Amino acid sequence: MDCFAVNDRGKCSILGSGMCQGKSCGFHKTKEEQERSLEKARERLRSLPEHQQDAIADKYYGGVRRW
Repeated sequence: MDCFAVNDRGKCSILGSGMCQGKSCGFHKTKEEQERSLEKARERLRSLPEHQQDAIADKYYGGVRRW
């Protein structure tokens, strides 16, 4: 499978419900698509005002900006 979420045993690491369903799965993305999606999210976080970035970092990342 070419999905980013498939582990080395061919199981889905997102749903935890067994074998990968392939392209019919709503979570299916290639590794490249997933990386682009994550980079887009990081860009969005970086575009926020400093106080919002600080609030998000405090709430979800232990005060560390991971973007």
